[in-house]
Amino acid sequence: MDNEMRKRKIDFLCLASRLLLENGSETYRVEETAIRMAKSIGLSSFSISAFPTTILLDSDGYAHVVRLNKRGTNTMRIAQVNAISRRLSAGEIDFEEAESILHRIENMPPPAPWKQKIAYGISSAFFCLLLCSDIRTFIVSFFIGILTQSVQPFFSNVEMGTLFGNFTGGFLTAVLAQFAHLFIPFDSVNAAISGGIMPLLSGLLMTTAVRDTMFGDLVSGIARGAEAILLAVFVALGVYVGLEVFAIVGRLAV
Repeated sequence: MDNEMRKRKIDFLCLASRLLLENGSETYRVEETAIRMAKSIGLSSFSISAFPTTILLDSDGYAHVVRLNKRGTNTMRIAQVNAISRRLSAGEIDFEEAESILHRIENMPPPAPWKQKIAYGISSAFFCLLLCSDIRTFIVSFFIGILTQSVQPFFSNVEMGTLFGNFTGGFLTAVLAQFAHLFIPFDSVNAAISGGIMPLLSGLLMTTAVRDTMFGDLVSGIARGAEAILLAVFVALGVYVGLEVFAIVGRLAV
């Protein structure tokens, strides 16, 4: 195998590993998938170590380091990369075709912003139903979810944007729920707030942290667990500040 082809194959594995990790896959699954793909494309001597923000790959002295600058959740992309791995292992596609498909997955556009807002609103509203069956609370929670999601893109390119986005989301949810209650007599402000913040919480991240820890990836498990807790704390802090600000404004108005 010439050096140019080896480099292409390592770049292919780097891209596959990055797509898995930055879209929410567990680190042990990233390593397992990359090793399986490496064997399928003829890289017999291959090793990988994946961490939440870094991927280290090596093949016969050719080392690559991949730094992840963004992380999120997109199970569709994870499923598509896993499908490539399975088809490679089964011999259904060759390296050239797998490389082409992987680049198409990389360049797939994200969901339309309006779809994300509607999905967030629906999630908020149905989480609200777990605590309150009032239809008016359901509707208020739906629109609060849409408004909360509408501000999240402003934090996508900001340093520590995820933390600030969660804080702002919690703050807006608390303020909007109380403000809406002044004009719409719905049953439970607490249910509307709880429903509104649920999509901001990192349940999948915490689940991934537990799975990484159970599979022996202690560094990744602890790091992801700490990240999930920190994100939840910022949501709670935003709700607290929102409640306090609304209470102060209410006292001043009186």
